[in-house]
Amino acid sequence: MPYYELTFEPGTSSVAFYEDDAEMQRAVGDHHRRAVNGELFCKVAPTAERIKVVRVYDEHPNEYNPANALPADQVESELKALVKAMSDKNGVVAVDQLALAVRGLTHPHVETKESTFDSNFKMAEKNTASLDFLESDGN
Repeated sequence: MPYYELTFEPGTSSVAFYEDDAEMQRAVGDHHRRAVNGELFCKVAPTAERIKVVRVYDEHPNEYNPANALPADQVESELKALVKAMSDKNGVVAVDQLALAVRGLTHPHVETKESTFDSNFKMAEKNTASLDFLESDGN
């Protein structure tokens, strides 16, 4: 049963679990209708936002590298790059900040996105779902 990363128009995203693509299309279609009509997302949430990208995963993208392990040569290379990047003009590195950066090497979320609609996750998606089933709203 697939997981879907829904990326909304402002670039925020949420992961949803649907039984199959048909259920995803019903839910995304209903959400899209609410967004186009300026309706609330739900009774306690703000106005719904249009969904721009739907990425499909076989497992939850938070499950990226659950062992928190990397090949030693990759760790060595990444550590050298981090030390170089984090050294101040006197060659001093804040160890607490370095530790955070090292932990980030296996963290499931990307540190920065290159564009608004990029995934928030490091895990590669299985595919990107077509949104051709949505009613056209001129955008």
